[in-house]
Amino acid sequence: MSAIRLVIGNKNFSSWSMRPWLLLKQSDIAFDEVSVPLYQRNTAEKLGPLSPSLKVPALIHQQTTVWDSLAICEYISEAFLDGRGWPASPRKRATARSVCAEIHSEFPNLKKDWPMNCKAVVELARPEVIENEIARIDAIWSCCRRKYGVDGDYMFGRFSIADCMYAPVAISFHNYGAILSTEARKYADTLLANPWVREWISLAQAEQDIQAPMGAVSNM
Repeated sequence: MSAIRLVIGNKNFSSWSMRPWLLLKQSDIAFDEVSVPLYQRNTAEKLGPLSPSLKVPALIHQQTTVWDSLAICEYISEAFLDGRGWPASPRKRATARSVCAEIHSEFPNLKKDWPMNCKAVVELARPEVIENEIARIDAIWSCCRRKYGVDGDYMFGRFSIADCMYAPVAISFHNYGAILSTEARKYADTLLANPWVREWISLAQAEQDIQAPMGAVSNM
């Protein structure tokens, strides 16, 4: 048994679970995966002993329990990576934290109407509110790549927490037909080609179908 347990939900829907899972996998950190099916009558009961918020994900390490995707990624970076989860440069690091906070708290229309679904490949409607949010993410990806990503393929050059936070967005954009600039499309393709992102998608597509209640998937 590993010293770390990561509590996650269904891979097909739970984009927030994907984010710390991806950081652990990319960083070659051993952990035990505890999967709790979402949208079931006993979901909260099963999560009770594992997650103080009764939501996924949660990370349990010895006497410490951390919940919320971004907080978990911060903990992984500090406890196991000597801070390498973030870019080394203070300027890059500040921008990376800013764009992670933005995806964490903003883009309500994409989270509601374009939630991650690894099995669904269908062109969705793009009303103005959706187009505006896609354009903002396109700008984040393009600007960060041009200013900070010249020494590698990811948003800030080498792989970081920022890439974990935006990987589920790349899946949604690909599956639902988002129109992106050349720079943003190249970055999205880089995320989709990551072997751990590909493994998550493969495992998600193999899951037994569970229908999420309308409006319940409020993540991206």
